[in-house]
Amino acid sequence: MKRSGFTLIEMLVVVAIIGLLSSTILVGLSDARRRARDARRIADLRQIQNGLETFYSSARAYPKTDELYTAIPELPIDPQGGNYGYIRVNSNTYVLGTCLENIRPAEIQSYARPDAANYDVSPQGSRLEPPPQCTCDAANAYCVSVGS
Repeated sequence: MKRSGFTLIEMLVVVAIIGLLSSTILVGLSDARRRARDARRIADLRQIQNGLETFYSSARAYPKTDELYTAIPELPIDPQGGNYGYIRVNSNTYVLGTCLENIRPAEIQSYARPDAANYDVSPQGSRLEPPPQCTCDAANAYCVSVGS
């Protein structure tokens, strides 16, 4: 009598191969996800800049540092949680920025004031532990400024 089917060893080998392939794919996807979140962060900052300019055109001043998200509703937040870094230097000048997960590519220019180390653009209220920390002079920061 001939039995057909797979032996336990054959099944374990197949499961091991599938596990190895899936872990390799997941490692490759995590880098792509980080790059995608960084691209979204840069796009979000451009959207916030548009909102700031609209606000400025009606109020003739930029919102105060702690009032950005209340003064301009519906602004995007960081993909991993938290509000983007915003500092109002004066009524006509602001610095807006974010911490990237990767080092900023050379082709993406970030604004750096002479006193950039003083501008902490870490996401406020981030749910990550530990939360990301960066200033505008960091290699993993992306900052823009208007009016300075």
